[in-house]
Amino acid sequence: MRRAFVVMGGVLFLVRALNVQAAPSDADRRCAALCEEYTAKFKPLFIAQQRAWWDANITGTEAAYARKQAADQALIDLHADGAFFARIQSAREAGHIADPLLGRQLDVMYRSFLENQADPAVQKRIVALQNEVDRLFNNHRPRLGDRPVHENDLRGILAKTADSAEAEAAWKAYMDVGAAIGPRLAEMARLRNDLARKLGYRNYHALSLFLQELDETEFSKLFDELDVLTRGPYARLKAEIDGGRAGRFHIAATELRPWHYGDFFFQELPAEQQAGLEEAYTGADPVALSRRYYAGLGLAMDDILARSDLYEKPGKCPHGYGTDMDRSGDVRVIANLKPNLYWSTTMMHEAGHAIYYKYICADLPFLLRDVSHPMTTEGIAQMFGAATRTGPFLTGVLGLPADRANRLSRSIQCAIHADRLVFSRWSQVMVRFEQGLYADPEQDLAKLWSDLRRQYQLLAAEGLAGRPDYAAKFHLFTNPVYYHNYLMGELFAAQIRHHLLANVAPGRDAAAMPCGHPEAGEYLRRQVFEPGNRYSWRELITRATGEPLTARYFAEESILEAR
Repeated sequence: MRRAFVVMGGVLFLVRALNVQAAPSDADRRCAALCEEYTAKFKPLFIAQQRAWWDANITGTEAAYARKQAADQALIDLHADGAFFARIQSAREAGHIADPLLGRQLDVMYRSFLENQADPAVQKRIVALQNEVDRLFNNHRPRLGDRPVHENDLRGILAKTADSAEAEAAWKAYMDVGAAIGPRLAEMARLRNDLARKLGYRNYHALSLFLQELDETEFSKLFDELDVLTRGPYARLKAEIDGGRAGRFHIAATELRPWHYGDFFFQELPAEQQAGLEEAYTGADPVALSRRYYAGLGLAMDDILARSDLYEKPGKCPHGYGTDMDRSGDVRVIANLKPNLYWSTTMMHEAGHAIYYKYICADLPFLLRDVSHPMTTEGIAQMFGAATRTGPFLTGVLGLPADRANRLSRSIQCAIHADRLVFSRWSQVMVRFEQGLYADPEQDLAKLWSDLRRQYQLLAAEGLAGRPDYAAKFHLFTNPVYYHNYLMGELFAAQIRHHLLANVAPGRDAAAMPCGHPEAGEYLRRQVFEPGNRYSWRELITRATGEPLTARYFAEESILEAR
């Protein structure tokens, strides 16, 4: 009896101790009150901003953009509250927050407020300039000869033509938007730098990396390493591509210019070198393909499609997006679909973003009902987008006869590896250009752009001196210091695929992963989507794959195979 009583007493003591530990501390209570107060203000403004953004991108009207600018400004005003930011800083400095969800929300709030603690007048000018540029991009219709054309028309010409003059005219027609808005990029960079320096950062690039939980030294080391790894294999691949393009246009390889590579920025493998896939997707329905693919993973998207806007219309943004309108289930996609490979891939990509948003755990606090990091959502979207170039997708989703898909199979895999290699070098241009832009906005940006394209993509730029073609890349305006997330997302996607093959569906065909495997869909839902922003990107990746982010698996998939 005595021994039993002692044990029971010990258990009671432990229960009491655990109860004491579990009780909210003063620090937790103060942090919870901050989170509740902020969420009550932030949630309605966030939803209003998302709705205004949607309307502006769907209609392109001045009235819609005026509402968007007002909604953007309302959020800036909220995050410019210096007194509330001081309370956040005080809570962070005091520490002792036991609840990890509260600590994470506090960190999210801090990063949301920090950028807005500079001069409100600078912020307002940036917002006004941003909306002006957005409207110009969305309403701009290039002219080919004497007629206005859609971006899709120009993309089709570049993908299919074998006429050098026609390719040049289409490419330059698209780039004309750069001449219209080029000066605004330097102005925007100056304003963003001014904002960053008032917050104690060297420039806007440094501030942006901090806000994205990225270390500058780690960031530079990663992209330098990728440059070294890809330089030789890419040079060999580029020589092969040049031979094919020169033959197509009946010119010498030395005469090749940026408009000869099948797309606006040579960020993907030319269509005819993608193993005949362009022809296979002619007439395909991107919506039906996406619905069928995600259903095979046990991930339903009918509700997303019902709310989406998927086809061309006057004034509509010509690009694709997957977005979460309210963090409570209203997830949508914007697209301008055509029955071809490009839009089938883009639809799969944007639906990937949307699926990620949809399956974030609804029980998380509102502030954490978001993706862990841009790179994690881009990695997932790119993994799904790349599925359109795999044999299992061709047979199981597109419905090609097995013999035709099998004939394409080997060349498809080579095309996938080559495509990733091409994209990695294009991404280096974007990353280095933004580093240079914010280091010195007053420099000759056209020269910087052409020098980087020559160095990393091995593109000739003779005859293009002084052209602000860089300004035709809308990401520089609408998603500043973001493009690196696409390439880092590729690293994440490769790591996810490796983990799936090693631990979730061992022995399966690597090319098929995750196509048609409900167990892979369940893993992604549980380990990547549901956690939302509960964890930092480093912790999420380590939890999901068992190791920190590494370039090793990307190298094994894309670089070594492309040699």
